[in-house]
Amino acid sequence: MARRNTIRGCMYEKWAVSSTLSLLMMVSMRLGHVTAADSNETPTPTPTKMTAIEAIPSTTMRMPAGYSQSCFNWTSVPEAAGGNCSRLTRNGFLKCYGGMNNLGALAKYGKPLPAQQMLLCGWPQDASKFLGELQKLPRLRALTIEYSGFTEFTFDFPEMAFLQSINISWTNLSYISARTFKRVHTLKVLDLRWNQLIQLDGPLLLPRSFEQLYLAGNPWNCTRNFKWMLLQPEKGRLVVDRDELLCTDRKYKERQMLLVMHYKLELKKECQSHPDLRNCTCLMHHILPKTHIPLYTVNCSHMQFHSLPAYLPANTTTLTINDNLISDINPLRDNPHYRHVVDVHLENNRISNVDDLENTFWLQNFRLFNLRGNNLRKLHVYALDNALNDNENANLLLLSKNPWHCTCKFGMRLRELMNEYRDIVRDAWNVTCTYMKGDELRLAKVLTLTRQDMCNVSAESGAQIHPIDWLNGVLASLILLILGKLAYDYYHYKYYNRVPWIVMKMP
Repeated sequence: MARRNTIRGCMYEKWAVSSTLSLLMMVSMRLGHVTAADSNETPTPTPTKMTAIEAIPSTTMRMPAGYSQSCFNWTSVPEAAGGNCSRLTRNGFLKCYGGMNNLGALAKYGKPLPAQQMLLCGWPQDASKFLGELQKLPRLRALTIEYSGFTEFTFDFPEMAFLQSINISWTNLSYISARTFKRVHTLKVLDLRWNQLIQLDGPLLLPRSFEQLYLAGNPWNCTRNFKWMLLQPEKGRLVVDRDELLCTDRKYKERQMLLVMHYKLELKKECQSHPDLRNCTCLMHHILPKTHIPLYTVNCSHMQFHSLPAYLPANTTTLTINDNLISDINPLRDNPHYRHVVDVHLENNRISNVDDLENTFWLQNFRLFNLRGNNLRKLHVYALDNALNDNENANLLLLSKNPWHCTCKFGMRLRELMNEYRDIVRDAWNVTCTYMKGDELRLAKVLTLTRQDMCNVSAESGAQIHPIDWLNGVLASLILLILGKLAYDYYHYKYYNRVPWIVMKMP
């Protein structure tokens, strides 16, 4: 028993020593690799937008899970100078750098290479030659392409009887056809992460036995159509990292692609289900950053509408309904579906009255109100003045191309309003009105009209004194008379101690 324990102890010591030696060797190899990498003077461009095939990954870029720097510093490899491949390893692994020019020389007796795995680093921009050379490796099972300058595959992948895995990462690939991998009938895994892909025309045509598709790390433009991920669940489930896909376009930047597509589908369904909006265009124009609430735009222009739609999707903030036959805007006053609508475009309609919006929640909270090209002749200037004064959101109010009639009182107030809020009424210089009663052709810009232009309705009356002026003159004379009498009485009381006679008559 003691001898058996002694033998076990010796074996354990040998195992410990060998493990320690192996660990030391791994550490020394790692240090040597880092030193070699540090001593290399090759520039390090950002991999997300490579302009040359010699690109090297930045240490600050987030790496995908399971990433290995298999092509790291590949330009320093001797084979890279001639665009050649290294010798085939015993387990069938082939590495090529910048090309496959010596592929024929590596084959023995003219037979195809029995390569099962291939790593291609830095393939040039023309990928068509590569696809032709690929057929010289009929037993290939796994293909990896990294740090290459091509932007698209001009030809589809050829038929490969054993190819099951394709990994194309860290390249300038920006477009891929749905048919690119259709002929690879044995394909099971396709990794397209960390390229420059912006969109997919639709789901890729892949074999029935296909299992996994990776698409994360690309600058996806979510204004394009990716709804197939939700409309075709059997295709969408193949995208293993679909929850990690992020939008990079200006409208939906850093939003999850699936969330954006979900909102788009819900909006389309909601608009098509309501008769008022069936012919309108419903769009999502923004998603709030923290709450992820979608904001919608509804466009019903050129639809022969006689009234505003009775229904709008929740979270609609913009309604564009130009070039219709609308004369009633009461839904802005009392329809709850318009409570969050802050931008309303009503250009070229038949609106003749907006006074119904006086003291309403909508008028005190709107952001944009376009009333150009309607039938407005007058409005309550004081109500609009109060609303603009209280409304911190008001940004744009358009009033031009209306048949305004500038009476003396209304014209003066309208001019004062536009002068005060010229940064909001941005078309103020284009607002015109008729100021001569009975003369509809006598148009002038409101901001250029004077009080005499608007208050003197004829040339004959221009030389006459207006009754209001008479009244003002009389009142001014009375004021001067009273002040003069007060001064007179004060003087006599101070120096002669005499009070006004009316005081003596008072009981």
